[in-house]
Amino acid sequence: MRTTPTTIALAAGLACVSSAGAQSNDLFSFTLEEIGNPSNTLTIGGSNLPDLLVDFADQDGLFDPFDGVAFDASGTYAGIDDAINVTFDPNGGTGGGGFLTINSLLGSNETFEFDEANGDLGEQLEDFFLQDNPDAIESFLSTASQQSFVAVTDGNPLASTARTARFNFFRFGLFADVTPTDRELNRVYADPFGNGDDENPIDPVDPMNDPALDPTIDDGAAPSLFQSTGGTAFRDYGGIRTRLDFRGQTFEADGFEGSAFDLALGTEVRFHDRFSAVLSVPLGYHEVEGADVFNGGLNLGLPIRIVLPDEDDTVGVKWQVTPTASADTVFSVDFAAGGILYSYGVNNLVEFVVGPVSLAAVAQYTVHESLTLSVDEFEFNPGIEQQILKLGGKVDWDVTDNFAVYGGGVWTDFLEDAAIDNYTTGLAGLRLKASNGFAFVVGYEGDFGDEYEAHGGAASIQLPF
Repeated sequence: MRTTPTTIALAAGLACVSSAGAQSNDLFSFTLEEIGNPSNTLTIGGSNLPDLLVDFADQDGLFDPFDGVAFDASGTYAGIDDAINVTFDPNGGTGGGGFLTINSLLGSNETFEFDEANGDLGEQLEDFFLQDNPDAIESFLSTASQQSFVAVTDGNPLASTARTARFNFFRFGLFADVTPTDRELNRVYADPFGNGDDENPIDPVDPMNDPALDPTIDDGAAPSLFQSTGGTAFRDYGGIRTRLDFRGQTFEADGFEGSAFDLALGTEVRFHDRFSAVLSVPLGYHEVEGADVFNGGLNLGLPIRIVLPDEDDTVGVKWQVTPTASADTVFSVDFAAGGILYSYGVNNLVEFVVGPVSLAAVAQYTVHESLTLSVDEFEFNPGIEQQILKLGGKVDWDVTDNFAVYGGGVWTDFLEDAAIDNYTTGLAGLRLKASNGFAFVVGYEGDFGDEYEAHGGAASIQLPF
């Protein structure tokens, strides 16, 4: 058997296993039972499906006791019992060779037979999973995403679809701006260190008499970056800002444990006070019981600010609608799974500002689909058709001009079949902002669902360029 392509092929279909040397938290395992001798059983498991499948197919390594033995095998995949059932007869094929039968495969009602007389069994399985029946593999992976609490593409908070939906919800909703209103997005004070006053504001057309903007003018003070703002004049900063978002969590899902990390770098270009474009590159990684999963994507959002508070208002309403689109890829050699996905949707943000307090209410709907990846003879599609609804809110309180605290919550619902139908997210933290448009946010974030719990932190850095 060839290690790399055959392994991945087997992985995609044989995807499972449960083990008599296996631990309860093994992601994949096979339980073998000798035909005619049910007392002779063996269960082997692990967190790397390709390695496990190589040994299983060859009755090698820990499977060596069943070398040359006729057996039935039942496999688990990422917590799904009986995801596959296989019968192997070492002498049942034409000419006395090996004969393998897939009696049942998750998501399929068919049986599949492989005779060693037609060639190496491993190569036949490779052709089956990569060329001959891609529909069976698509159905298998699609069904797995609806049942596994740690599937890589869909159906749980760790999956690619959920991560994309979360990024959009936080970036264009709860944290559309890490400051209370869009004032810092569109303009900043031309007199950031308090050199002007209401009666004699700095002229925004010719602000160079301001010591804060002209280092040759000595006002006798060395201003602090976080000193309180003053004056009423505004100056345009070019309409570009950069944002870096980070999240890290530890989780427990259906008895499996691991950690997850997300990092996103984005640039926003303002074409008008009420319209801008945000291009972001979100990246993600998580490990579960030693199995690695990698996510990457390209995200585009077009915030449209339908209603904005006036510059001098202490009470106002902001209404922003953001159409979004993204292309994502997720892959895991350990899971022998992954794919290319795309999504589109809309985020609706309404923010009420009353003095130092702002209340944001956000609703978001996204559609997630998968594409077929074809490379040479390889064809792969995880069969994702998902819709996600997210509803949430956040309260901000400006304790001072430069310091604020916040708290909020989010409810997420997978509208199509999913292992975790819905879950809630709690968040709380603080924000520090400078008068030049720089801001830093850090806080707690936790996810809670049926047989799922995660705790961690999130941080955002906003740069005024």
